[in-house]
Parts: sequence; structure tokens; C-alpha cells
Amino acid sequence: MTKSRICLFLLAFLLIFLSIVPFFRRLPTEYSVNFDVRVGSIKPLNGSTLWAKLAHETLDDRQTLAEACHFSTVRLCDAPWDNEGLRLVDVNQIFANINADPKNPDNYFFAATDDYIANILKGGAVPIYRLGTSHEETKTRYFSKSPQNLERYAEICAGIVRHYNAGWANGFEWKLPYWEIWNEPDRPESWENPNWEQYCRFYLVVAKRLRAKFPDIKIGGPSLSIFDEEKIKRLVQLCKEENAPLDFVSWHRYSGTPELIINKPYSVRKTLDELGYANTEIHLNEWHYLPMGREAFFNKLKNPQQKVEMAVSPDGLNSVEAAAVIDYVLTRWQDGPLDMCNYYAFGLDMFGMIDYFGRIRPTYYAFLLFGEQIFQAPTRVETKDPGANVSLLGSVDETGTVKRLLVPCYKMGNPKPIVISLQGVPKNGKAEVAQINYDSDYKVTTVKYFGGNLRLEPQKSSVFLVRFCTCILKKITTGR
Repeated sequence: MTKSRICLFLLAFLLIFLSIVPFFRRLPTEYSVNFDVRVGSIKPLNGSTLWAKLAHETLDDRQTLAEACHFSTVRLCDAPWDNEGLRLVDVNQIFANINADPKNPDNYFFAATDDYIANILKGGAVPIYRLGTSHEETKTRYFSKSPQNLERYAEICAGIVRHYNAGWANGFEWKLPYWEIWNEPDRPESWENPNWEQYCRFYLVVAKRLRAKFPDIKIGGPSLSIFDEEKIKRLVQLCKEENAPLDFVSWHRYSGTPELIINKPYSVRKTLDELGYANTEIHLNEWHYLPMGREAFFNKLKNPQQKVEMAVSPDGLNSVEAAAVIDYVLTRWQDGPLDMCNYYAFGLDMFGMIDYFGRIRPTYYAFLLFGEQIFQAPTRVETKDPGANVSLLGSVDETGTVKRLLVPCYKMGNPKPIVISLQGVPKNGKAEVAQINYDSDYKVTTVKYFGGNLRLEPQKSSVFLVRFCTCILKKITTGR
């Protein structure tokens, strides 16, 4: 072999070697996970509003779909909307004749709600019972208005609690912990001619009645459509004056800016702490990402075609982008003060993870992946990320053998590969990756990683759940 050929051979070998070396060493990266450093438990903030349709039980199996998500809590609000023809949950649905005797069990209809809650408990979630009525989009408000007889209404609410927690009226001893008084009393669709003083007086009567009869339950509200510090201050003042319980404060947020959803719990917590209610829980028990923005959303609601497009379009309410924001928000909340939250909603055609016909939307998969992680690997581990549009949530099971890494990425204008530095797994190996993307909504692939670095290829919005194996490079290359 001539010297020139030898030189060419050595140069080619050197180039090949230099191209391979980066895969076998740990590259500097702004993203990292260390499965050997545990930092507490994943906060179970993956709650939903509504459960599998009771009205469709014989048509499709949505119970199995709901159970697979491992929702932490399920808020019972707007159940009649999602279950056409059924008398569910709402006080006016269970106790139809407001003038009847609330101490007579024959005046209550519990059967459908019994089955609905039983299905939720079967799925392992905690029901959050909202007392009151569902939102009404009617010119005449039939039920969404101030009750005329507050004491009678409070006694009816006590009858409902007694049925589910004390076995009354052929009931149960389920010990449902959370009872919320009304829904969005600051909106005319939920409380005709909203009057805050009127609602507060109503709250006080019901809350005091329930605390007197059921000292172990948690009672709260007011389920504001958007947080209003002055309204909360007034409610707290009256609760203090009349020694009424306020075990949790609840509000809602619909926004096109994830940071507003993520950050609001901090100011809510601060407000309550300053008022002397440091032990009062904070619940964001309705939230949904609006890609088009809040103002545009309400404008589009007036146009039937635009309303449909918002629900089904690739950039709409239930899109891949919305799915990525869900998991991004859930991961960012892990170090915050929020105690409970409920996404709106499992069902309901416009906002649902599953549409009226039973078709699964990308937002369902966001909860499926988060639910898998918290169920199979509930202990958080150390992660680092730069904090913009991409977040990491790593976790392990008790033994440390099951390892999961959730990586949501949203609205990446110019998507670039994400390289994540790995510790606590073999330097070279493979992992199974479940991902939500625009190509197929949901798919599972296998990726190889080298030198303690995992490379992911996001689209403009994507979610990855990485399931690590303990296999090594030799086993991958030999196929054994």
C-alpha cells in the first residue's frame, strides 16, 4: 500500500471516528434529567371536569378510556349537559320540587347520580361535588338564580351530602371529601343578575348548615369565572364574622397564554395568606387553553362555522398544540402552590377530550401520558430546562426501575432537535417513546441514545413520554 493510500485511509478513519465520538460522550446541553436524584412526589393535578358519558354506556366504552387516564379528581359540573335526558348531580335535577319536604327521602331522585359517581370511584378518582345548578344559556333563567328560601335549599344540600356520606335514603358511605357551593355566581348565565352580597349570604347559610351536620367534609367555593381579589376578600370577611367554613377557594381560567394559567395560583395563594387563610386550599377547577385568545374565542362563538372550526381544527381548542400546553402547564405547576385543578372537560363536544361521537382528540392523549407517568412512576427526579416553551418532568417508581420522562414542547416557531443529558440510565441504550404530533395524533416508536444523550425531534408542538429500558448498545446492535 502506498503512502498516499495509507494517508487517505487514516484520514477517512479519523473523520468517521470524530463523527461517532459525540454520540458516546455526554454533550453539554441545557436539558437534563438525573434519575438518581429524587425530589419528592408528582403533584396529582391531573383532574378533569366530567367523566365518561352515562348516557352512552351501551353505545361505546368511554369508562375504559376515562380509567386509562388515571385522573386524580373529577369535578361534577355540567353533567346534565353531557348526558342528555338524564337527571344528574344538579340540586334541581335531584330535588325537582323545590317546595317539597327536604327531610323526606321520597322527594329526591338519586339513582342516575349514584351510578355516575360509582363509575368515577371505580376509575380511582375522587369526585368533587358541585352543589347548585349548571350554566344556562336560555333567555329565561329557570334554575341559575338566587334560591328564594336559603334555609330550605341548605337542607336539600344536606340531604344530598347525607345520602352519599352517611347512607341516608338507601345511600352510601363514600365519604366524598369536597363540596363546592354553586358555580360561577359572577356570571348571569349561572346567577341571574349577579349580586355578590346575595351570593355571599347564600354561601354562608349553606356552608354553616353543612359544617354543623358534617364536620369532616371540606366546604368551599365560590368557583369564580375569573379570579376577583375584591370578591374573595369580601367572602373571607363574612366567613370570619359568621364563623363559616371556607376550606378551599375555587376559580376558573380560560386563556390563550399558558403563563397566565401557570402563574395565577401564586397570587391567589398570596391573597389568602395575607387574609389569614393560609390553610385554605386553592383550586383552579376549570381551565382550558384557548389558542385563538380569550377575546377571539368569545367572538367566534357567535358564528356557527367558526364555532365548529374552533373545536375540530388542527390549531383549535383540542389540537396537538392544546395537548402540548396541557402537559406543559401540568409540569410547570409541580413546584407551585396549587392544591387541585380540573381541566374542562372530559366530555362535551366543543371542549371535550372525546367528541360527541366518541372520537379521541389529542388533548385526551395529553392526560393519558401524564396519567401513565404518575401511576407508574410517581416519584419526581431532578430535571433542568431553560424554561421557554419546553419543560421536563422526570420520575421513577419506588424501586427506581421504572423511569419516565415527559417532554412537552409547544409553539416552537422554528423546531430544532432537543438533546437531553441523561443520568441514572446506561450511557448507551434505547427507549420507547410515546408521542403526540401532527402526523398521527399519537404514536409509539423506539429510539436509540448514545453517550448519555437523548435526541428528540419535536414539531412546532409535540409531547413525548420516554419510557427507558435497561438494555445496552451491544444488545441493540446485535438484535439480541
